[in-house]
Amino acid sequence: MKARKTKKSTALIVVAVVVAAVVLAGGLLSWQRARADADPEIGQVATAFVGTLSAEASASGQLLPRQEAMLSLGIAGRVEQVFVEVGDKVQAGDVLVQLESDGLARSVRTAKQTLAIQEANLSGLLKDASEEDLAAARAAVKSAQAQLDDLLAGPDGEALAATKAAVTSAEAQLEDLLAGPSTEDLAQARAALASAQAFEKVEARRYAAIDAQLLVVRQELDIAAVNLENAKYFYDALKNDWQHKDYADFSPEAETLKDAQKAYNVALARYSLTVANVNDSAYRGAQAQVAQAQANLTMLTEEKTVQIASARSQLAQAEASLAALTEEKTVQIAGARSQLAQAEANLTNLLEGVSEERLAIAEAQVAQARISLANAEARLADASLTAPFDGVVTAVHVALGEWATGPAIELVNDNSLEVILDVDEIDIGNIAVGQPAIIALEAWPDQELQGKVTTIAPTGDALSEIVTYRVYISVDAGELPIRTGMTANASLVTVEQDNVLLVPNRAIVADRQAGKYYVYRVQGDQAIKVEVTVGLRDASHTEIIDGLQEGDKLAIDYNIDRGLPFGPGHD
Repeated sequence: MKARKTKKSTALIVVAVVVAAVVLAGGLLSWQRARADADPEIGQVATAFVGTLSAEASASGQLLPRQEAMLSLGIAGRVEQVFVEVGDKVQAGDVLVQLESDGLARSVRTAKQTLAIQEANLSGLLKDASEEDLAAARAAVKSAQAQLDDLLAGPDGEALAATKAAVTSAEAQLEDLLAGPSTEDLAQARAALASAQAFEKVEARRYAAIDAQLLVVRQELDIAAVNLENAKYFYDALKNDWQHKDYADFSPEAETLKDAQKAYNVALARYSLTVANVNDSAYRGAQAQVAQAQANLTMLTEEKTVQIASARSQLAQAEASLAALTEEKTVQIAGARSQLAQAEANLTNLLEGVSEERLAIAEAQVAQARISLANAEARLADASLTAPFDGVVTAVHVALGEWATGPAIELVNDNSLEVILDVDEIDIGNIAVGQPAIIALEAWPDQELQGKVTTIAPTGDALSEIVTYRVYISVDAGELPIRTGMTANASLVTVEQDNVLLVPNRAIVADRQAGKYYVYRVQGDQAIKVEVTVGLRDASHTEIIDGLQEGDKLAIDYNIDRGLPFGPGHD
């Protein structure tokens, strides 16, 4: 992977180039020296060496199953039994939820019986007619003909005469009612209503006068009560005042209290007497007389309407009965003729054999019965929710006894977990299917798991200004109890270079403004500043393209004023 000056970043994606390995070429001594120089302390001297440098792309993601399912009930129904809980392991075909299925089972049995009947009918059509079948068909024709002849004789004469008499009587009753009430009865009803209304007005005025008087005496009683309360207050206040304890004469206040009490008693008596005289029975009686008179008048004019409607209904019923004696026979005759035609057709079929059309109908009925049975069996099967694959139950959305439909169980295959990463477009070109990866889980950060890239999404997702591609990595978890949703960090080797000159990163001094890099090469007891050309860089070492040779000694974090922390003869 080529070095970059800038790198896109996002809150969801962390992709960085880190160290994978440093392998020295050239023997055990060089390897040991490389280990000593991997992380030198300040003030030490590092040696430039030739080795292997690899760069990696790392990203964070989640452990997610390749196989998961939201299982829904095929039909709506009441939950009869829930066989699993969250965390249960199940096998393909295990029943997870059972709905009530008695009615569905009966539908299956009914469909089977219907199919058996239709198959029997088809078999009967395919057989040759026997002498017994021909005899029964001839008898059916004869019976249908006799029934038709009886109906053609017409209705009974006596019944027809009685029905016509009922129609005549209903017509006469309706004509009498249409004449309406007499003028004399109507005048008497109106006079009675006027008299009752006049009496009601007199009683209303009398009751209103009593009600007004009651209001006056009620106000007088309220005033007397207030005066009595004030007299009691002043009398008690003077009597209990410690400054007037020695005075024996409170006669003025006592007299005022007595007068107020008398006035209150008089007002109360007047109010009680007035209340006793309040009696609205006469007024209510007058109102009742008005209502009764109005009802009597209404009955003379409106009751006839109901009676007329009833008479018309009776007339219509009598006319319908008359029509039934003549028209009903028409329907019966049509039915008898239809039965005769069917009986004759059956006899003809037995004599001539089954037609292709009738045979096709019977075969279609058998096919329809088979479809109905299949549908009933499918609905019965839908009442049992089964696991489509081996896995672990992650959610249960139904409970015993409830009416349920739709999503019921969530299931994942915990043996198919994989790491899913979002890798940005800068690094995706260095990743290929089959590429090895090292996985570290947040739950066990010290455990390295081996993985391999299995799939790379062909299209990317644009998040802000960054385009990312989804990368799928298989995981060999061994004995670790990994779980769905765990956070995983994956490292994939993207670039590897052999036989390159390497120095520790701490030996590099960067001039960012000038875009130049330097090292302090040790010569004797001094350090000389040397410009170098750098190449690939990882977390520990930097590739030197030009400016140094293998074996050069470099001062770590060199300070010109302080000088070297050692003298000649250092190693």
